[in-house]
Amino acid sequence: MSKFPLTTAGVQDLMNELYALPQSELQLEADAIGADFRLWVKNHFELNETQIVYLDGIDERWVNDAAEATKHFLENRLPIEFFKEQGKKSEDGDRGKLLDLDKRSISSFSEEEGYLLSEKLTYTISYPIL
Repeated sequence: MSKFPLTTAGVQDLMNELYALPQSELQLEADAIGADFRLWVKNHFELNETQIVYLDGIDERWVNDAAEATKHFLENRLPIEFFKEQGKKSEDGDRGKLLDLDKRSISSFSEEEGYLLSEKLTYTISYPIL
């Protein structure tokens, strides 16, 4: 599998490729991301040295949460979205980065449609306003 740019379009292209796989191959990818999130990201996205250093420094609790959620969403072929603002530098250097992981689960019931469950996972990289 080729590497993709870490952009909204790049992540969508990767998701399309992954979800085109047979379930057994997709499960291998899901298991890999659950076992080592950082390695999976490095193997699937074009990252520069600064991005790799940043990825390696992310709090382990966030990484574990991301690994668990992404594994679940991959193996169940649920929607995963990624949004990334363009990085900007302030006069004093990098403003920092905010990583958000938003897991949504909405369940509903009606007599006509019965029980419905809708889930979505969204990753967002943004920069604080100074």
